[in-house]
Parts: sequence; structure tokens; C-alpha cells
Amino acid sequence: MEQTLEQFGLSKHESAVYLALLDIGLTSAKNIIEKTVLHRQLVYTALDLLIEKGLVSYVVQANRKYFKATDPKQFLGYFEKKEQEIESQKEEFRKILPKLEAKKSLNKESTEATTYKGNKGIKSLLDDMITEGKEILTIGSSDVKAESFSYHLKFNLPIFHKIREQKKISYKIIFSEEMKDRTKEINKLKHSEAKVLPKEFTSNSSTNIYGDKVSIIMWGREPFGILIKSKDIADAQRKHFTLLWNIARK
Repeated sequence: MEQTLEQFGLSKHESAVYLALLDIGLTSAKNIIEKTVLHRQLVYTALDLLIEKGLVSYVVQANRKYFKATDPKQFLGYFEKKEQEIESQKEEFRKILPKLEAKKSLNKESTEATTYKGNKGIKSLLDDMITEGKEILTIGSSDVKAESFSYHLKFNLPIFHKIREQKKISYKIIFSEEMKDRTKEINKLKHSEAKVLPKEFTSNSSTNIYGDKVSIIMWGREPFGILIKSKDIADAQRKHFTLLWNIARK
């Protein structure tokens, strides 16, 4: 029973004293001490707290205090008082919340970088773009002969684009001239657009910008990728993409 009362906000000592009073009825502190086997100071402290909570009352007879547990229904009043206190605290917290949020925004943004290796790692990066659900801007790879690129082109990229179309995630990609055939394929997809840059922009890596993230994938026999979480970096890369997009041709 003590543990049950503790769940309702009473301390271990308060629970023991309250239950002792229910058993004994009107009694002195001495009898409570004997019943609970607690140190006298712990009993007196518990009595004071229970009186404050409205769960114990007392009368004075012959200059001595005699204590009595109030009706257990008083717990309902105790709960109502706690609810009022919580509501009051919530209102006070709402007043300082804007200041706390402003203080947080002053902190410098932290940057996280995670490395992904192998075909499974690259698939994880593709999945992350779908999970994020934001517009995807890609400066595409031109290494059409890379084994890893061919692998994902055959197995993972079709699934990636199918799910992306279903979720209506906008996708823009810039290829170099060697990949112009891929440009036609992308433009046939929903919510997709591709453009081409001269062959001087050939690269064996692809950069993907989405939300507050940037992923860079290095294609090759053993592909690996880096996922960077940073709003500042993502915004900077987005500006770079826009610059290239404006000079690219369809």
C-alpha cells in the first residue's frame, strides 16, 4: 500500500505515517513513531507535510497535539490542487518560452558528418533522401563505367524514383554531357527535371542537397558517401546548385 501512495506523490515516510494514522485513528506522535518505527524527526516532518497537503489534521488536548488522517477522499482535493499548480507553472513557463527559444537560436549551429561505405551504405543515403521528404537537388555523377553506379542504376535507383514519385518529392539533377541519355530518362519521370553541363564538369562524385543535409557520394569499385547535417552548408550548396542550374541546358 505504501508504494501505491508513493505513486500518487507521497514520500515513503509520508505514506507510512498516513497509513499508520488510518489504522490507529486519533493519536499522539509517540504512537505513530512506535507504529512506523521511524525516527521521531522523520515522523514530525512527515506530519507537517501531510497537514500542508490537507491529508492530516490535529487537535490540541491538554497542551498535546493528537493527529488524525483525513478521509481518503481528500486525496481528490490534493490532486486538484496539484493540477492547479501545474497549470500555473505551465502559464509561467509559456511566458519565458520565447526567451528560451531566442537564446537557443543564438547558439552556433553544430555540424554532423557521417561516413557510409559500400553499396549498403549508399542505399542508406538514398533512403535518407526519401525519409527527409524535401526537394532533392543533385549535381550528378558522370562515371557511367563505375561498377557501383551501374549496380545502383539497375537495382536501387528505380525503386528510389518510384517511391519519390509516389511521395511527390521534387527532384532536379545536373549531369555532364556524357550523361545526356540519363537526362532524357529523368525528364520522363514525375516531379523531375534534368539539365546538362559541358563535359568539363565530368566528375566521379555526386552531391545531393535536401533539407538541411548534403550527401556526397564517391562512385567507384568500392563506393562511399558522406552525409553532412548543417543548414549553413546545405544553404550554401543550394545556392551553388542554382548557379549551375541557370547556366545548364535542357
